[in-house]
Amino acid sequence: MHSALSLQALNWLQQLEQRLKRDGSASIKTSGKSATQVIYWCIEQQLLPDHSANLPKVQFTQALLEQIAVTQRQLKQACYRDNVSQHDRLQQAQHAEQELKTAGASPRQSRVLIRLNHAAHIASVPVQTVDIDWQQLPLSDYDVLLVVENLDCLYQLECFTLDLPQQHPLIVYRGDSQYSSGCKALKTEWLQQQKTAIYFGDFDGKGVSIALHEGYDAMLLPEFATLQQQASSSMLPDTQLKYLPAIKSTACSLAFQPYQQLLCQKLKGLRQQQMQDMTLQPVLLT
Repeated sequence: MHSALSLQALNWLQQLEQRLKRDGSASIKTSGKSATQVIYWCIEQQLLPDHSANLPKVQFTQALLEQIAVTQRQLKQACYRDNVSQHDRLQQAQHAEQELKTAGASPRQSRVLIRLNHAAHIASVPVQTVDIDWQQLPLSDYDVLLVVENLDCLYQLECFTLDLPQQHPLIVYRGDSQYSSGCKALKTEWLQQQKTAIYFGDFDGKGVSIALHEGYDAMLLPEFATLQQQASSSMLPDTQLKYLPAIKSTACSLAFQPYQQLLCQKLKGLRQQQMQDMTLQPVLLT
């Protein structure tokens, strides 16, 4: 069985090829880790003479790199010319038998957890949440993006009264280690289309900081009189205080200023779970 080059060595060859396109050839020191691996691989494939590993430098040319690419494909190994960083595992398998677990898109990189506006049924069982690649979503079918901070609230969203002016919301879990990258990519694409994004999360330092500083247009909250009555200092723990200076210094809309003052001056918060049985409306942030 022929040895294969590591991801580090493949990246090194990519960078070397860019250099050779400019300079034509390069004299490479044999002491570098990636250079050493490539040189020994070339000796094994009879692309370089056996004594090359003992030389202080080895000459690399565009012709040699072409031979390396051809040989890698013949051996069904990952080819340095294939942009493996953009391929998932299934796509990698179409190009090579070699598995590069740390390269390319992770299985969950583009996955999001969405809440369906109308339950679907699988084997007569109602399904309300779906794991999906956000790139498969027809974003034009939705008129607002609603990002939900806490997973339990997403699962039991029916416990909340959402008064949204839009009729077709795309409701997405903000994410943990499994879903955060997908949600971030989806939100970036959504905002590039200049469409409204609303944040629904805890009314505390972190929740308000996310809403104010991550591109959202509004935050879903109870009317101020209701929130003021229900908020308490116990729902704004000391670990949240570090977010308040930046929140306090952010210029907010007239509608959000009372909320900003309640949080930053009265030091009171309200957890998302406590917002059940309250009418929740989008409050413009800036």
